[in-house]
Amino acid sequence: IRIDYLSFVPDGEPTLDIRLGEAIALLRLLGKPIAVFTNASLIWRPDVRADLAAADWVSLKFDAVEERAWRKTDRPNKLLEMPAIMDGARAFARQYKGELVTETMLCAGLNDDEDNLAATAEYIAGLQPAVAYIGVPTRPPVESWALPPNEAVLTKAFAIFAARLP
Repeated sequence: IRIDYLSFVPDGEPTLDIRLGEAIALLRLLGKPIAVFTNASLIWRPDVRADLAAADWVSLKFDAVEERAWRKTDRPNKLLEMPAIMDGARAFARQYKGELVTETMLCAGLNDDEDNLAATAEYIAGLQPAVAYIGVPTRPPVESWALPPNEAVLTKAFAIFAARLP
């Protein structure tokens, strides 16, 4: 069997595991690349950045960078602060040696307005990811109101991201 990556894909958030770094180190012994998909909520923590730095491929999820849109879309813990997360991701991107990608999930009426799209794309461009993915809900969401934007909004989102990201 050809294995591209051994992946930490959240059923929950992988950076909540205090032994993530140990798990990556143990899997490294198998000689396969390691990938981690994270919502980036704890990237402000130096220990989390160190754990993620051991992976070959890291995906950071940024659905919004404007506080109001972020809180509406992702409904983060009240103690989390967007500026700290953004600063942590910048610090991670500067020192990370592997392949960094980002994911942005767009939901109609929550984070798909032009101002939020522009701010998010501008921020992501500063991280210099290898790829910036834009996604929409395709499976039945937990909340019935989490719907994909219409085609016109998706076209605009692509244009906004493409203008800022190579």
